[in-house]
Amino acid sequence: INSIVRQSTGIKELITTSRFPGTTLDRIDIPLNDGKNLVDTPGIIQPEQMAHHLTGKELKLVTPQKTIKPKGYQLNPGQTLFFGGVARFDYNTGDKKHGFTVYAENNLFIHRTKLENADEFYASHVGSFLTPPMEDQTDDFPPLEPHEFKSTEKSDLVIEGLGWVTIPEGVSVTGWAPKGVSVL
Repeated sequence: INSIVRQSTGIKELITTSRFPGTTLDRIDIPLNDGKNLVDTPGIIQPEQMAHHLTGKELKLVTPQKTIKPKGYQLNPGQTLFFGGVARFDYNTGDKKHGFTVYAENNLFIHRTKLENADEFYASHVGSFLTPPMEDQTDDFPPLEPHEFKSTEKSDLVIEGLGWVTIPEGVSVTGWAPKGVSVL
């Protein structure tokens, strides 16, 4: 919102911002130079969002700081992408190698591995190589749960509060997220 205000009025940092969800306490009316108002309202905190499972430091690592740059991955069936240690995407079956596009915080570490090794790799590396969560938070971090999908058309698999993956038509995929986080 501060960027919109700055472009419209030239005023910098009019609103105090926070990376934590639900910190806007009341409606904020911001008059713009064209006679219109920009209105910021308190958001709705959804329990199925990733933010509820992360510390402030971890949340900063998954919250976009700049415009998201899509990242393309050519995956063969039987390959997995880890989103740090907070989520996982499996390309289970399809007729060939396909392109998948990831939309998430630009600096979030994404690691590709074989699906057959994914469970063991996660157990060995969550909190160290795969972060967030940080090593001291892994005991409190909920287990990842699978959500399976078969695409009948090009579509997006969304991990609530983290990002999404554009998937091609005719593939079977699994999105993994902490227990309670929506994957749709």
